[in-house]
Amino acid sequence: MGVNPNQLPALLQKSLAPVYLFGGSEPLLLQECRDQVICAAQQQGFDERNVYEVGKGFDWQLLAEDSAALSLFSSRKIVDLRLPTGRPGREGSSALVEWVEAADPDILLMISCEKWDSSLRKSKWATVLARAGVLVEIWPLKPSQLPQWIRGRMNSAGLEPEPDAISLLADLVEGNLLAAQQEIDKLVLLKPGARITAEDISRSVANSSRFDSFRLVECALLGQLGECLRVASGLQRSGVAIQAVSGALYRELTIADTVRAAVAAGENEASVFKRFRIWPARQAPLRSALQRLSEFQLGEAFRTLALIDRQSKGRACGDPWQTLDRMLWSMCDPSDPGAMRPA
Repeated sequence: MGVNPNQLPALLQKSLAPVYLFGGSEPLLLQECRDQVICAAQQQGFDERNVYEVGKGFDWQLLAEDSAALSLFSSRKIVDLRLPTGRPGREGSSALVEWVEAADPDILLMISCEKWDSSLRKSKWATVLARAGVLVEIWPLKPSQLPQWIRGRMNSAGLEPEPDAISLLADLVEGNLLAAQQEIDKLVLLKPGARITAEDISRSVANSSRFDSFRLVECALLGQLGECLRVASGLQRSGVAIQAVSGALYRELTIADTVRAAVAAGENEASVFKRFRIWPARQAPLRSALQRLSEFQLGEAFRTLALIDRQSKGRACGDPWQTLDRMLWSMCDPSDPGAMRPA
């Protein structure tokens, strides 16, 4: 049987299958699926769990030995098999098929594949396991689906998020569901049962070095040079990869340039913001940057980001962090005659 993660809880309430196969690259959802099965199994007396990480040279005979040897302290157990590549190989495929053919009702097999695609779903071993139990496929969320996912998670946690707050958090986590859930958990502790605004999101992540690059982008768009340089220096000292910083700048400047082009073509600014789902919390920084930076200056920024990328890879002379500082100066005050233009 094939289902999605949202359908798993209802299935577990009805009955427990002998085997569960999880396929997908979302660590949060993968772990949540495992936890749900473990919790349901423990309620039915599966008190022991053995975890195996399948790597190169893994001895598949361990699976057969495990299924044949029950603990003195428990009559039922879970075999938790982690298969990062999603490919058990010929020996592993045979071992899994054999396990299903001689399945023991007192042993529950749970397999997690961090890599998953249609070819793996159609493989013989996966087909046999899905037919004998439950296949849960965990596909990555599309960018357009992330805000709704965040809203659902916040609502389930008792929070009432405003649209701006959802949009800001979606931008900050860039599709990282684990990071999003961690921020939601933090908000539950800070403001349980409260209405969540974009300002709440900003305050919540203010002390997180992971999000400092987004703070840098916001300051650059608003033209706050002093704060830009302070945050950039902190990022460099803390060992953050400059590619993460330049990547965040590139994404936001691309949006700014898209908005600029649409407005220049005669489209209403409000309509453009709505079309690209740019909520009010992000509109002010973008508007500030577009009022300050011309098409040529945005082009210069993109060329500088390309230079920073080459410098970070050793393909161009110069220090990428120093180039970044000069770029920030030019972005924040393009009219300053002393602003140093990157080469």
